[in-house]
Amino acid sequence: MTKHEMKLMSNEINDLRNHVFYLNGILENVKEWLDEEIEHNEPVLNGDEELSDDTLGIHEGRSECATSLLEQIKKWEASDD
Repeated sequence: MTKHEMKLMSNEINDLRNHVFYLNGILENVKEWLDEEIEHNEPVLNGDEELSDDTLGIHEGRSECATSLLEQIKKWEASDD
């Protein structure tokens, strides 16, 4: 293998590593947002915060979706180990 080929492979490895770090950052942002979504809706769902409109179903759906997606992400992460 020539020096040029080695340099190309090294650059490709660095590009792939950077892409993995980028995607991991996005995943961490998604998980953080899901946690915040669950936390934001918790007072409404627990009855600690009363709504003056008809949006309870929206809060329930958003919280349920965020919880389910977060659980699924954790399953996928566990299966990669």
